[in-house]
Amino acid sequence: MDIIKRSLHEYRLLPSYLSVMIRFRYAIFAIAILGTVLDAHTDRSFFVFYSLIMVAVGLVYRGLWVGIISSCGVTISRYLYSPTGLINDIEFFIAQWFSYFAIWLAVSLLVKKTIEQKDNLIKLTTILANTLDARDKYTAYHSDNVARYAGMIALEMKLPKKKCEHIQLAGKLHDIGKIGIPEHILSKPGKLTDDEFELIKKHPAYGYNMVKHIISFQSTGVLDAILLHHERENGTGYPRGLKGEEIPLVAKIIAVADSFDAMTSTRTYQKDQGLSYAIEELTRNKGTLYDVTVTEVFLSILHREGEGIFQRPI
Repeated sequence: MDIIKRSLHEYRLLPSYLSVMIRFRYAIFAIAILGTVLDAHTDRSFFVFYSLIMVAVGLVYRGLWVGIISSCGVTISRYLYSPTGLINDIEFFIAQWFSYFAIWLAVSLLVKKTIEQKDNLIKLTTILANTLDARDKYTAYHSDNVARYAGMIALEMKLPKKKCEHIQLAGKLHDIGKIGIPEHILSKPGKLTDDEFELIKKHPAYGYNMVKHIISFQSTGVLDAILLHHERENGTGYPRGLKGEEIPLVAKIIAVADSFDAMTSTRTYQKDQGLSYAIEELTRNKGTLYDVTVTEVFLSILHREGEGIFQRPI
C-alpha cells in the first residue's frame, strides 16, 4: 500500500511516541492494575498516578464510552482503598470522577485535533500536487512517480519508517513551485530560451516560499527537498550551487528519483528514452550529478526490478 495513503490513516498521522503507546496499549491496563494493587497496600496518595493513567488513556483511546468507563474505574479504584472512606460521599465521588473524565476528554480532543490538522494538511498538499500534474498531460503522474521511486530508495536504504514517509511526501511536493511558472513555458515543445530557463530555475524557490510556513514541514526535510532537489554533487545545480555533503539526503534522493522519471517519461521536448538509457545515465553521472550511495541503491533496485519498476507499488 502506498505510504502516503497509509499516512492518511489515523494511526499513521500520530507522532512516533503515540504510535508506540498504541502498539503497547495493553501495558497501560497492566500498569493500572499494578497501581491499584499497590494502592491497596499503602497509605500513600495515588492521585497523580491515576491522573497519569487518564492522560495515557486519552492519548490512545478516543471513544466516549472508553473515557466514561475508564474514569469510573479509576475513581472507584482510588476510593475503594481510600483510608478516609470518602467513597460514601457521593458528591465528592462525582466531582472526582468528573475531574478524571475531564483529563481524558482534554487529552483526547487535543490528539484528535492534531490528527485532523495533519490529515487536512496532507490532503491539501496532495491536491496541490495533483493540480500541478493536471496542467500538462505529459507530466501527469510525475509527482506520484517521483514519490514512489523516492520511497523505494528510502526503504532500500533502511531509513526509519517515519523518514521514509516524509521523503515520499517530499517527492509528491517537490515540483509544487511550478504552479507559479507560465503554462506555455512548461509545455513548450522546443528548446527553452535562456530567459525561459532562468524562470524555470526559480520553481524550487517558488515552492519553498509557498509552504515554508507549514510548521510540520520545517523538521521533516520536505522544505529541503522542495528547495534543493536540483542541486548537484559537483555544484552545478541550482538555486544555491551546493555540492557534496552540503546537500541534504532527502534532496539527493528526490534528485535521483526526479531525474529517472524525467528520462523514462514522454515529455513535450523528448520521448521516453527507456530503462536502459536511464540506467546508463545514472551510472555515468554517479558522483558528479548524483550522490554515489543514493544512485547505487537505486541502480540495485532497477537491476532487480527491471521493467517492473514502472508498475510496482510501494
